[in-house]
Amino acid sequence: MALTEQTILKQVTVKPAQSAIEVQWANQISRDDVVISETFHRKAYTQEQQAEFEAEVEGAAAYVAAVGW
Repeated sequence: MALTEQTILKQVTVKPAQSAIEVQWANQISRDDVVISETFHRKAYTQEQQAEFEAEVEGAAAYVAAVGW
């Protein structure tokens, strides 16, 4: 019974009124490939945080281009 933990990008939401992008991740713990625990984390990035967003979010360049940052 091996336990594994992984972080998965679940959702990216563009909020044009705030010129922000909100990201949701899930931390999953699995036992033998069955998820037994899942917690969610959210973070919002503004245009001033673009470098941080690009460093923390996989595929961020496509979102940046779509938003027009």
